[in-house]
Amino acid sequence: MTHTKTIIVFLLLILMSSGCAEQNQDEVTILNNATILSMKYVTTSVTDMEIQELIINSTSMDLSIYSLTHQLKAHYTRPMIEYQWKQPPYTLKEKPFLEISSSSQAQKIQPDVSGSGTLEVIVLQNGIIHTLTIDSDSPEYQPEELYQIEDYMLFVKLLALEPSFEEAQEIVEQWITSMPTYSFDGSNLTLDEHIRQDELPSTHLLIYTFTSIHGGYGDHSDEVLTESLTDHTIRVSFSQRKITKAIIDDSWDEIRQEPV
Repeated sequence: MTHTKTIIVFLLLILMSSGCAEQNQDEVTILNNATILSMKYVTTSVTDMEIQELIINSTSMDLSIYSLTHQLKAHYTRPMIEYQWKQPPYTLKEKPFLEISSSSQAQKIQPDVSGSGTLEVIVLQNGIIHTLTIDSDSPEYQPEELYQIEDYMLFVKLLALEPSFEEAQEIVEQWITSMPTYSFDGSNLTLDEHIRQDELPSTHLLIYTFTSIHGGYGDHSDEVLTESLTDHTIRVSFSQRKITKAIIDDSWDEIRQEPV
């Protein structure tokens, strides 16, 4: 009996010591010599019925948008400019992190705030790669620091969604040619001017001209038509890869298909 008790006590000591070892490995202090390899920021919006996953590193911004059932809806990639990568908040260093095995275990940056995301950071320190997430319950992080980190990730997300001039023109031109006025009898679509505001999210103003065989707007195939070559000007506002306004000749709303 004494021998059995000794074995049980020995096994309990092993289990307790292994538990302590695991606990000690959970928290890692990121030092100044650590290198941030990448950051993954995930937000879920029930309003938009989508999940946005942003992964950034020293060379690229990679934004994937999924449905709530994890079906890929869109994917955007942009290069990361060096000075942008050097801007992550100082609070990502010299703070305790909680080691995790998957993003599903990540803590919210702002607990109990609707739409707040989860941040997963991969760092290289002393030859060891750690996958980490901010422990939002830790007293080491003040609320203003959490806001600063989230603001940075939201800023990078806007950059990732920002199209180049060429991408904006391609998207807008495909949209114009697919809409009723141009697709009915339009031709010779020509870009006259492209203006972009500097602030984020930026708004692009694209001004195009084109020619219709007949007068009028929209699909007017049910009307009695006579050939009358008509020149049009369409002004399109475009932001975050979406058409927000499109007016032809200052008199026709091409989005709503009605007079202004």
